Amino acid sequence: MNKNLLVGIIVVVIVLGFGGYFLMNKNPGQQSGPLPKVTIAMVTFPGYAPLYVAKEKGFFEGVDVELTRIESIGDIRAAMRSGNINMYAATYDIYQSIKDVAPNGVGFLVVDESHGADGVATAANINSIKDLRGKKVGAEPGFPPYLVLQYLLNKEGMTLKDLDFQDMPTTDAGNAFAAGKLVAAGIYEPALSASVAARPGSKVFASSADIPGLVQDLIFADEKLAKENPEVLEKVAAGYFKALDYINSNHDDAYQIMAKAFSVSVKEMEDFKTGVSWIDKAENIKLFDKTSDVNAYKTYDLVCSILKKNGDTNICLKSEDKLTNEIVNQFK
Repeated sequence: MNKNLLVGIIVVVIVLGFGGYFLMNKNPGQQSGPLPKVTIAMVTFPGYAPLYVAKEKGFFEGVDVELTRIESIGDIRAAMRSGNINMYAATYDIYQSIKDVAPNGVGFLVVDESHGADGVATAANINSIKDLRGKKVGAEPGFPPYLVLQYLLNKEGMTLKDLDFQDMPTTDAGNAFAAGKLVAAGIYEPALSASVAARPGSKVFASSADIPGLVQDLIFADEKLAKENPEVLEKVAAGYFKALDYINSNHDDAYQIMAKAFSVSVKEMEDFKTGVSWIDKAENIKLFDKTSDVNAYKTYDLVCSILKKNGDTNICLKSEDKLTNEIVNQFK
């Protein structure tokens, strides 16, 4: 065989071999074939409504997403452990309010934030949180006003043990406060405003609007899914961001979809939105930036320390182990 021809054949074989290798490995971290189905669990809370817009409009491109309601966080955790769901929405405190075992899931997307929808109402003679020491204060564990109350106490070096704390449903706490049976109560809207209006001289001492970043909902993904199929998380985030854009540009249709999903009127959905913000792409990038003044990592660690002081958890894992910025950073 001609020497030059033999060299040419060898070169072609090498080039084709490397070409095949790079074609097969151009995205080494991604899986071939169909992406796994995603089931996102949540309680019935309209803050999650944009997820329904994304589902309805097909914005979760290439991923089959099912949205399901599970009203108990204990049942949500059990469903995650069993594999019946692989994502769920929860606040920092709900996610971490567990004892003896670490919570399952990695947070990768912030979806909403309370801006005044949750707060602490106080009687006329209460001028500081320290004035609550030893007095009857009510709130419902597991709800944002309870966290707001704990946060305010923590700022003053106090815990629930410094109060005559009454564990009661939020509606009961609002009614008890309005009737003068409590000096303060953690309440959410619209009961917060109604309770204050019903009790002369009382006031909203502080609300979530005064504490940026504290009351936020994130989506937590099963850690195995996050590790093996990060592109699934990216598509869920992308779908959510597209839904927010759609809500801004197609208000009437979007609000019809969201109102129907939560069995409320469009007006009720619009009223609800006044106390809650949906977190867009740019804000997510900021929140997952550890150098930002208000960021998810800092809030996660703060919330866990508050929960531990009040006996709501006995485990505090580092935020770096339970949150990831790798997903939202793909959208920079």
